[in-house]
Amino acid sequence: MNRVLLLIFVVLMFLYTTGFEADRYLTDTTHNRLKSALNRGAHDASLQVDRRRLGEGLIVFDRPRAREAFEQGLRNNLQLGEDLSPEPGTLLTKTPEIVFEDYVDEADPANVFPLNYVRPDRQIARVLKGPAVVYQVRVRLPRAHAFSFDGYIYKTVIFEYPLNGGTIN
Repeated sequence: MNRVLLLIFVVLMFLYTTGFEADRYLTDTTHNRLKSALNRGAHDASLQVDRRRLGEGLIVFDRPRAREAFEQGLRNNLQLGEDLSPEPGTLLTKTPEIVFEDYVDEADPANVFPLNYVRPDRQIARVLKGPAVVYQVRVRLPRAHAFSFDGYIYKTVIFEYPLNGGTIN
């Protein structure tokens, strides 16, 4: 009888640790894929500059085109539909939400680089060396089992043009 109870205990521990490992794998994979998708999307968004202002030597982002390029980057890299909802059978189960976006560029003469960019409400603090796009996305983590974390993760990405004395490096 002791051996039967021990065997049951060992099987339950094995199932628990296997579920825990599956949950860790899902969490790590979600973090890695999300960070890669955000980096690519922010890079695409940062390329959407006003050509006329660029001819004047200023980097000014075309905000609507930058937002569309960022969303398209998320669609391509996270397998999302047109409305940013996840495709069936993919890693994400809920729609990612862009909760914050900001464009720090040379359209505002008060922006002198390097610039101490601080958003305490978003827990963002960074010294920007040049014009930058800033996005923060909220994603619900997929769950492997009933004991998995049932909540959201927030990822922030900042993609900038580092300037050196007013010229692009």
